[in-house]
Order: sequence, then C-alpha cells, then structure tokens
Amino acid sequence: MSAMKFRIPILALIMALPLALLAKEEGSTPAPSPKPPTILKKWLRTLGIQKDHEGMTATGFMGLDIGLQTDPPKATLPDVKALKVTIRLTNRGKKMVQLNFPSSQRIEVLVKSKVGKVIEQWSEDQAFTDEPSMVTINPNERVEYVVDVATRDMVVGETYTVDAYFPNFEQLRKSISVAAITPAPTTPKPTGSPAPGSSPTPEPAAGGHHKRTP
Repeated sequence: MSAMKFRIPILALIMALPLALLAKEEGSTPAPSPKPPTILKKWLRTLGIQKDHEGMTATGFMGLDIGLQTDPPKATLPDVKALKVTIRLTNRGKKMVQLNFPSSQRIEVLVKSKVGKVIEQWSEDQAFTDEPSMVTINPNERVEYVVDVATRDMVVGETYTVDAYFPNFEQLRKSISVAAITPAPTTPKPTGSPAPGSSPTPEPAAGGHHKRTP
C-alpha cells in the first residue's frame, strides 16, 4: 500500500517534466521578425493607399500609379486666371500596359465646389474625334498630361476639388483640394532718413512749380 503511495507522486512528476520542458522551449522561442518594409510597402501599394515622394498614388489597376498637382497649388484671385493641372500615369509593374480609348480624349479634369457642383470642365473647350486611340506605357515609364482650367467661377475663401481621371478607366482617378485666396498684403517700404551729405528736396516757391527729378 505504501509503495502505491510513492508511485503516484513519481508518476505525476515524470508526466509534468516534459510539459515543463516544452513550456520552457516555447517561452524561449524568439518572436518572428517583422516583414521587411519593402514587402509592407508593396502590400500598401496594392491596396492603393501608399504614396511616394512624387505624390504618386497606387491605383491597384494594372500596376499603374497616378499623380496630380496644380500650379500654383493655391488660386490667388484675381491674379491667377487659370490653374495648370498636371496628371501623371506611371507603370510600376513589370509588363507593358495598353489603355484603349473610344475617342481621342484621354483625360478629363473637373473643378468642383465644396457641395460637389461642377464649376469648370476642361473638355467643354476641347475638340475630340471619334476615332479609337491607344496609350502604351512600358515598365518604369510614365505619361504626362498638362491642361489649364479657368478660375473665373472661383470665390475667395472657398476650397475646391480638382478631380482628374481617364474617362474609359474609372480606376485611374485622383483628386486634390485647391483653396482660393487673396494676394498677400504688401508691406510698405519704411521711409528712411536722408543719406549723410545729401540735401533735402527743396519745396517749391509760392506760386511757382516744382518738377521732381527721378
């Protein structure tokens, strides 16, 4: 009977020892190293939320990135009569990309108010043909389009959305905000004292005329 009492604790100890060693091995196992940043960047680019230093945004469509900018970045009214809009399409993939269009129109640019009303449409002042066309972009190459959109309907103090896209490909679209502002006030130059040794400008005599020489 006493021998049976000693066997039970020894058996329990023998069974617990491998579990303790297993727990120690699991606890000492180093955590897996994080994925390299390049992999994460590619993953974000696939989702279309990664931007690079050129302001390009991945579209997730055929390995193409799209970029958009205006010059100037803000519309200073009434001095700026038009915004120069630049649309860039870059092939980040490893294969050539061909984009087919039903007409000669490649791009469209809209200017919208804060409530979504279109106040300017670039294509309204353009002429296009109905002949099908195609754009080819090789790997690591890009195409660029530069157009002007008028600011005549913009109002100072409002912020507008410049929406650029390729009409036959809804995935290739990008928007940015542009504020309409007034010119910065000019600071008048301070009136300095006459230079040493210079004579003050004489005042005209009573009843006479004085001509200021530049």
